[in-house]
Amino acid sequence: MIVPSIDHLILDTSQTQNPIDAIIKRTGDIVNFDKAKITGAIEKAFAAAGKSDPQEAERLTGTVISKLQRFDTDKYSVEDIQDMVESTLIENEHSGVAKAFILYRHERRRIRDEKMRILNTTVLDPVARKFDVNSLRVLASRYLLRNNRGEIVESPQKMFRRVAVLVGLADILYDPAVFERNGNHSQNVDEAQGYLAKLDNFDQKFKIGEDYLNKWHFRALIDHYVTLAQSGTMKVGFKAVLEMLANKKFDTHASKIEEYYELMTSQDFLPNSPTMMNAGCRLGQLSACFVLDMPDDMTGIMQSTSDAALIFQSGGGVGINYSKLRQEGDIVASTSGVASGPVSFMNIINTVTETVKQGGKRRGANMGIMEVWHPDIEKFITNKTKPGVLENFNVSVGIWEDFWHSLVDSENGKYTLLSVREKLPVREIDSHHLFDLIAQSAWKSAEPGVIFFDHINKYNVFAKARGEPLSATNPCGEQSLYPYESCNLGSINLANLVKRRADGNYEFDWQRYEEAIRKTTRFLDRIIDVNLYPISAIDRASKESRRIGLGVMGVADLLYKLRIPYNSQEGYEMQSKLAEALTYYSMEESVAIAKSFGAFPLCPKTEYADGKIPVAGYYEKPKSQHSYDWDALIEKIKIHGIRNVLTTTVAPTGTLSMISQCSSGMEPTFALVFEKHVTVGTFLYTNGILEEALRENGLYNDDILGAIKANYGSLSGLAQIPEWLQKVFVTAMDIHWSDHLMAQSVWQQWISNAIAKTINMPYDVTVEDVKAAYMLAHEMGLKGVTIYRDGSRHTQVLHMSDDNAEKNFEVRPSALIGEYVSAKIKNAYIRSEVGRALEIRAPTEYATEQVVVDPPEESLCPSCKNKLIFVEGCNICIECGFSGCTSG
Repeated sequence: MIVPSIDHLILDTSQTQNPIDAIIKRTGDIVNFDKAKITGAIEKAFAAAGKSDPQEAERLTGTVISKLQRFDTDKYSVEDIQDMVESTLIENEHSGVAKAFILYRHERRRIRDEKMRILNTTVLDPVARKFDVNSLRVLASRYLLRNNRGEIVESPQKMFRRVAVLVGLADILYDPAVFERNGNHSQNVDEAQGYLAKLDNFDQKFKIGEDYLNKWHFRALIDHYVTLAQSGTMKVGFKAVLEMLANKKFDTHASKIEEYYELMTSQDFLPNSPTMMNAGCRLGQLSACFVLDMPDDMTGIMQSTSDAALIFQSGGGVGINYSKLRQEGDIVASTSGVASGPVSFMNIINTVTETVKQGGKRRGANMGIMEVWHPDIEKFITNKTKPGVLENFNVSVGIWEDFWHSLVDSENGKYTLLSVREKLPVREIDSHHLFDLIAQSAWKSAEPGVIFFDHINKYNVFAKARGEPLSATNPCGEQSLYPYESCNLGSINLANLVKRRADGNYEFDWQRYEEAIRKTTRFLDRIIDVNLYPISAIDRASKESRRIGLGVMGVADLLYKLRIPYNSQEGYEMQSKLAEALTYYSMEESVAIAKSFGAFPLCPKTEYADGKIPVAGYYEKPKSQHSYDWDALIEKIKIHGIRNVLTTTVAPTGTLSMISQCSSGMEPTFALVFEKHVTVGTFLYTNGILEEALRENGLYNDDILGAIKANYGSLSGLAQIPEWLQKVFVTAMDIHWSDHLMAQSVWQQWISNAIAKTINMPYDVTVEDVKAAYMLAHEMGLKGVTIYRDGSRHTQVLHMSDDNAEKNFEVRPSALIGEYVSAKIKNAYIRSEVGRALEIRAPTEYATEQVVVDPPEESLCPSCKNKLIFVEGCNICIECGFSGCTSG
């Protein structure tokens, strides 16, 4: 039981009849006194000491107030009241309660001091008081503004307001007083653009409600106005907009800014990292995901390299398909020389990445893709199996249906590699040999991943407008994009969207979920309007499609709260409902936005006009299993269009989930108990929901925490832990790799883009298991997959374990996997390969030699030098929040 801080006593200012008039907060603010807050704190202090006596708490509150009234003042500090509560408890022979109160008070003081040290401040704002120390470390290391000496000069509250104000600016120019959707107005955009030369003069000159616009907010307002004016939808000139702003005509939009602010500070939702880094700042670039073209000519190659550098500098990550580059050794007519091949040009981008930090905060991230027909494919596949090669890249093999048919349907497995320029046969290979090579490399080094372009394009409604299929993704593979497109990502914290029933158990709040989806869909759409894209081609392509990627985090924590096992029938059904609701409500809200402000410009040229939607579950699941009326939504789209070409993506949320204090993305928890290193030493970090459950069952003690830590952070197989707890509180390593795939597929059925997910495998799986995983992933309709065998990284560290760790459990596929293989896989070859891999093996212990106790420098966080873990396809530091990915 946690004793509340006395700070909570002063939050309710509605009581004005108490004899003591006011309280002086630590910030110096004065608020009205409320004695009920003292009573509540004393009651919880009793509970922490294992007692309950509401009447005694009321009596003691009266004693505290009587003592305070003896002093010749009507204002008391927080410390005054805390001292008086403490002495009153002791005087009334409640020594155990007083001890609990004193210990908690001491701990709160220690935490306050640590927070102030992290934030370089002597006063904590409301956000800093609410967020935990880990959250603030992440904010401080990556998001809060600093001066030229590297000192933090921005509080968390100011950062979130900086973001909210920028997003709110987009709403202002959609006000009916200045905007007309079907207008044909002609405005002088030169007049508006003239203000760009005098931004400094307008810094902090205008405000919306109580929020002032800085000069970078003002710049975004100008750019947004120019875009709308060029489309003919601005009814008034820019000076008229400024007059209305000065006369507070737009103050009604202050409530929208407050809504955006509350979404973030409630920890219910966070946008991708570049938005929090750059909103209201000089760079102004708010997107995480970009894709560039790589044409087969030197001018184009150098242009893409330059564009990549600008994207890295602005805080984004880049995906490039290198398949257009001619194969190594091919003739270059212009020089009479020979081509050096795609891999050599990947090294150029890798060097640029090393040199240019993202937004001055971190190195860039890349996805390098080669399609399976390319003559250099074998070199590409094996390239990253060597240490130190392309360290700023994730690499993936792009697979099309012709290769897949050769692999699983052809008798001889022959597959033809084609020349890049003429698409003529170069040589014939064995598709099984190539597939073995992919699996063997992934088994050895976790690279390459595979991208199933056949599935990505199966329901690609945008191909008709773009004239070609999708063939590239962002660095973590969850976002497919056309060249020079970008995407704004954001994630809803599902673990927050629960309510407690009278019996003390949690239930999911579906109404709050719908509200959150609708609000955050608008949030992400508005970001497109106020985004300062680093390249004009990206600005144009992004606004043509208005692609957004709303996703989730906290799935594992939500299931813990609901007491639903992640890898169970109930767990999969719950995740399916969450995924379907996410896409349905976001698309429905996108239609509502289109109805008011217009569909994305290329919408009439897409298959939306034909009644198609980019959602596999609509087509592949029986309508009896749909939770929503998708047909009605399709009819609305045909009438009104839709604002965003695609709306949902489950992205990596490594740092975002640390800020929100929840589990990452839709991943299972990496470990329930593990060592954390802080300035004063080390301690065992325990998942908060597990800690509550252990305490409720009388199981919380150091011995049990140590046993969980030594068991790879898992409860499985520990005799002292009840079986129901073991089933509910599963970790990534408790779940068989086939069930990881099942979970990803459950989400993929309803998510319009794709999923960032790591398919965890124990160290003792074989290459055949990896191959089977790829086959099962394709059968399940996944758009891509990243396999991570424990120990497969060159500098792998089992962060949650120690030298003496022993695995006390065997991981088996769920019964649902067996049913799926039997009932759903029709191809005999695939069924045979997957079935053989899923045979239950005899239990084996983890070999302790796989644990690296003293990791090399390259396996350490470049920011804080603590150990990295690998999750969602990215290296993540669970100490400071460093991430190798761009979205979170």
